[in-house]
Parts: sequence; structure tokens; C-alpha cells
Amino acid sequence: MLNSALTSDDLQSLRADRYSQRPHLRVRTQDEALGFLNDVGLSLLFSARDMELPSLWGALCGEDRPVPRHHDDRELGLAWRWKDTLPVEGLVLYGKFLRKRPVFISLDLAPYFYALSPNYGDPAEDYLLDYQDGRLSVEAKQAYEVLLEQGALPTSRLRREAGLPGKSNAARFERALAELQMDFRIAKVAISDANRWGYCYVYDLLPRHFPTVVDAARGITGPQARETILLRYLRTVVATRPQEMSRLFGWVPGDVERLVDRLAGEGRLRAGVQIEGLPGEYLVSVV
Repeated sequence: MLNSALTSDDLQSLRADRYSQRPHLRVRTQDEALGFLNDVGLSLLFSARDMELPSLWGALCGEDRPVPRHHDDRELGLAWRWKDTLPVEGLVLYGKFLRKRPVFISLDLAPYFYALSPNYGDPAEDYLLDYQDGRLSVEAKQAYEVLLEQGALPTSRLRREAGLPGKSNAARFERALAELQMDFRIAKVAISDANRWGYCYVYDLLPRHFPTVVDAARGITGPQARETILLRYLRTVVATRPQEMSRLFGWVPGDVERLVDRLAGEGRLRAGVQIEGLPGEYLVSVV
């Protein structure tokens, strides 16, 4: 199918297979959930219209059914539980790593994202250079320095220690956390009951809890990282428009064009493909 003409129905059918959104492909255990996340490399918890990615919810249900409003749904309970247990056990990354939206990233793919991040060497120095150059906000700097000095903290305490308590600072604090996650500086490492709702995340510096990710990233160049991420993403979603992929990963369009031209010339993807029923031209996986 991938070497012949595609229709929009074909694409949806292929994605249903890749996303485990078939009754016979649904995941039933935490080990199977981890296997699914490792296979796709990138995943949402619940599907989103503006981000083409598989979801753990869809794989649990064997279909992308609407999320129920009540909380006694078995699959919903498992989705929320594994969203916490898998990253806390150090088996996968989960956080606002793409477009400030929470996503799962498998540990084998994470070094390629880290290689594209602004982390070059010493975590105690890199952030200061970015702050001095205006690439890191003062709120993100304050939160990062607290974690650097004190270690892992629940969000409730981190807000206070970073000088951002109270409702008036809530949005600034959330933006700071998202900024630090987008730069792969911090990661969710535990769950705490240290707030009035009895549930909040615990964050720490990503290199402290995922040192193998950092070590594996050291020998990866920017072009190598983008190539690996692009091909892995394309294998999962089957087809994507170049501009949508650039927006998802925050890549410079010129870098994407050069990479696509090379990979298409090597026969590792198909470019300029028209899909019946959909506008524009697509990149299509050959795997």
C-alpha cells in the first residue's frame, strides 16, 4: 500500500493499525502499554486535533473513542495511572516537550531530542548562558536554580521556593515549567500529595534521573537527530505535510527541506505525494 497511490481512507486505516486502534491490537497491561510507547516513539495521552500522533488512550480502547466524563471507566483509569507510573519508574519520558503540550517520548528516541536541545555540557552553566542571551525567562531561571540547588521538589513547594506563589503567579509558573520541559532541562520524576488536592507532580533536572539519555546524546549531531526523529515519526503516522512536521517539532523549514530532499533521493521516504481526499503534498513512509 505504501508504494501505491493513497486515499484518505487508506491513510486512516494504516494509522489505525500503527496506533493500535483495533480491538485485536489494544493494550491491556502496563508492559503492553510500554511496548506500544516504545514502538511508536512519540505519543499523546489523549488524541488532539492539532497534533497528529497516536495516543495511549486510543491504544487502550482499541479505538479513538470519546473520553468519558465520568471517572469509573476502566480504560480511563488505566490511562491516568500509567501516565504516572511509567515515567516515575524511569521507563519513558512524559512532559510538555512538544509545543508546550504533554507527550510520551520513548527512551531510545529521547537522546535525539536532547541532542537538539540547548543543553551542551554542564547543567549548572548552560542555563546561565541562555538566560544572559535572552533565551530563558527569569521565571524559568528561578525555578531551575531551585531544582539545581535543592533537588527534586513537588510543584507546590517549587512554586514557593522559586518566588512564584499565589494565584497571581500561577500562569507565570506554568509557563516556566513548560519552557524548562521544552528545553529538556527538567522532567517529571514522581507524584506527591503535597498540595491541597493531594496530587501534584515532582520535578527535577532531567540529567539527574535520565543520565543514559544525556550520555547517549553526546555523539549525536543535529542533522542525525532530525533524520532519526523524522523517519521514526513518519513510520508511525504514515504520512505528513512538511509544514505540519516543522510546526510540531519547531524546526526551521529550510533544514527540513534539505533533509527531505536528501532522504527522498536516498529512497528512504517519498516526497511530494498527493493523497486523494486531502489537500497539499505529503511525505510518505516507505516502511
